Parts: sequence; structure tokens; C-alpha cells
Amino acid sequence: MFGRMHLNRQAVLSICLVHLVAVSLTTAILVANAREAVRLEIDASANSARALVLSSLGYALRQSSPADVLPRLAEILVAPRHVDITLLDARLGVLPLRQLSRTDEPGAAPDWFVRLATPGPRETRIPIETNGRLHGYVSMTAAPGDEIAEVWHDVASMIWIVAGTAMVSALIVTMLVNRTLRPLETLRTALAQLRQGQHSVRVGRGASADLLPIFEDFDALSEALETAEADRVRLNRRIVELGDAERRTLAMELHDEFGPCLFGLKVKSSAIARAAEANNDRDLAQDASSIQSIVAQIQASNSRLLTTLRPMAIGQLPLIDALLDLFAAFRKTHPDVDWRVDVPQDLPETPEIVDLTVYRFFQEGVTNALRHGKPARITVSLSRQETEGGATLQLGVEDDGLGMADERNEGRGLTAMRDRIRTVGGSLTIDATEAGGTRLTSRLPMLMSSDRPEGLRAVS
Repeated sequence: MFGRMHLNRQAVLSICLVHLVAVSLTTAILVANAREAVRLEIDASANSARALVLSSLGYALRQSSPADVLPRLAEILVAPRHVDITLLDARLGVLPLRQLSRTDEPGAAPDWFVRLATPGPRETRIPIETNGRLHGYVSMTAAPGDEIAEVWHDVASMIWIVAGTAMVSALIVTMLVNRTLRPLETLRTALAQLRQGQHSVRVGRGASADLLPIFEDFDALSEALETAEADRVRLNRRIVELGDAERRTLAMELHDEFGPCLFGLKVKSSAIARAAEANNDRDLAQDASSIQSIVAQIQASNSRLLTTLRPMAIGQLPLIDALLDLFAAFRKTHPDVDWRVDVPQDLPETPEIVDLTVYRFFQEGVTNALRHGKPARITVSLSRQETEGGATLQLGVEDDGLGMADERNEGRGLTAMRDRIRTVGGSLTIDATEAGGTRLTSRLPMLMSSDRPEGLRAVS
């Protein structure tokens, strides 16, 4: 349990325990010394009181008869400190003694200290008798209360000094530990930010000499991660650019090579069909019709493949026009859906990789909504916003359909779209609407530099 406590609490608790032991040992030693000091003082006082009583008794015996010795002794004897003297006369009973006034007596000691410091009981009796007749006696009993009170005054002062020192030490240690651990809280916050991908975080040099090497190593690690992340982003972006270029090349090959060939086949099959009709050759006419049907299927497949590899509008039309054509095509195939399109009239020119990402976002988002959500209304939006990091594009696709059965299980299309958006430095969020539909939102940096392979740095 102690090992799981915070360091400042461990330090304060340790200091308190050490001082508690010190106070306990000091108190035990002081009590033992006080008991011995009280015993010695009481013994000395008892011996002095006995000598005083004996001398006073001899004087009284010379001044009066034995029967009047005790009353005479009560007149001349004064009760000393630390000893209670009782005069018991056989005829008159207990005789009071004169008491000295003491104005500087310390306060009474607590009962527990009195019990610990009080020595064993001690009583001395001096009988007064003549010819076998007892006239009374003088009783002397130890009265250590005053001495114990004085010793308690010193002991209490020592205990308060030790306790005050312990409190001051605990306070100083607490301040030092908190001051030492405060940079660790900064380091913990920086680690949390680093875990979230904020590789630009630095902790600086605001630490003590003991923690400074750790902070410097953290900054070096953060800088290395930032460099590696920047290189990774540039590499991924370059991979996407190369992939787009390769798909563009394939699309051009399909368009330039397959298109004319298919057109030639279509022309030749039409000529064969006319010749078969002229010669009244039904078999040949049927073969020509089959060829024309196959060519039409290949042309449709080629057209879909071209659109999948690279939308023809990208690179030839502005981004807004390409998007409007995309939404118009969706309207034609799904006329029963209420389409709500909110896009600006124009946008500044952006790199082709951004245009393709925006186009793919709307294409994949709307396709998923139509395929899985069965919506009655689809809302798409595109806007430009200015942020501290620069201009960004805000993209959104929202439907009122059935929603996603399991948002944690994304299809390949959404996963590919998320990876592509991250590659260009954007973010993608998928959540449910209040009506139970699905909302896709994305934020993309609008202005980007197209990195080249030579711009990549190796991370050492």
C-alpha cells in the first residue's frame, strides 16, 4: 500500500513517522530522567525536612514541656517544599503548620506524566514520648507534585520544540517534493499529448538538475518522432500520388487502346450484320448481333473501370463542377431520394491529390448511404473555413437511413477512404445522427505542397 502512494505523501509520511519515533524516544528518555530527577530532589528534600524537624523539635523541647512540644512545633515550623509534614497531637489531634506563599508555581502536570514521574511512596514518622507515654508524632510524606510540575514544564517545552521541528521539516519536505515533482506532471501531460500524436510537444528545461537529462531525452525523442512522422506523411502522400498517376496511366491506356479497338469491332460487326441481311444469311446475322452485344458489354465494363480508376472529370473540370456532375448522376439513378446539396459556387485551385480525395469522399459516402442505409434524404455539404493552421475544406455526408450496424466494423471502402484522408493530413469522423442515420464529416487542409521523393529524409 505504501509503495502505491504518491511520492510526496510517502516522503511526508516517512518524515512524520521518523519524527514520531523521535518524539516517542525523547519523551521516554525525558520521563525516565524526570523520574530520577524527582526522586533525587525528593530524597534531598526529605533529608532536609528531617533535619529541620529534628532541630526544630530539639528547640521546642528546650522551650516547653513534652506535652506542649507539638503545639510549640506548629508555631515555629514551616512546611518545606516537596514534603508534607503532619503534626498529630494525642490530645489536640492534627495541628496545622504555617504555609509559605508561592506565586511562581508552574501549572499542574497531566495525570499520565504524574503517574510516570512519581517515585515510590515514602513516609517518615518521628514519635514524641517520655517515660513510655506517647504525646504524638511528626509524619513526613513525600510531596513531589511541585517538582513534577516543574519538570513537566521543561519536558513539555522540549516536546513542543521537537513537534514544531517535525512540522517544519514535514512542511519543507512537502514543498521540496512538490517543487521537484511539478515538472513530472508537465512530463506526464506531454506524454499524453505525444500518445495522441502531437509530436511537436516539448517540455523544455524547466526541471531540476536530476530530471533535466530525462527532459532532454524526451525532447530528443519527440523531435525524432516528429521527423519520422513528417517523413511518413510525405512518403504516404507520395505513394498515393504515384498510385493516382499509375491509375491515370491505366485509364488512359484503356481509353486510348481499348476504346478504338472496341469501336472498330462495333463498326465491323455492323458491316457484317448489313452483309448478312443483304445475303439473307440468318446465322451470320445472329453472330453479328452477338458480337455487337459482347462489344456493348465490354464498353460498359470499360467505362465503369475507367470511372473506378480515375474519374474523367477530375483534371478536366473544376472540382465543384466535377462534384455537381457526380451528384447529378446519383439523382438520375435514385430519383426517389431527397437530395440536398450545399456546395460553394467556386473554390480556389487545389492540388489534384486533394481534388481526388474530396471526390472519393463524396462518392464513397453517398454510395454507402444508398447501399446500406435506405435513406429518404441525403445531405451533402462542402465549405471552406479559415483556421489557425490555414484554410481547410469541411466535407459532410448525412443521411436519415438505418445507420451503421456496427461503427467499429468499417468496410474496405471506408477504411481506404480514411487512410487516404489521413495521407493528405485530414481527419474523418463517423457518427450517428439524432434521427438514427449516419453522418460522415471530414476536414482536409486546402493548400498543400506536392512533395517529391528527393524531399524525403532518412530518420537516423
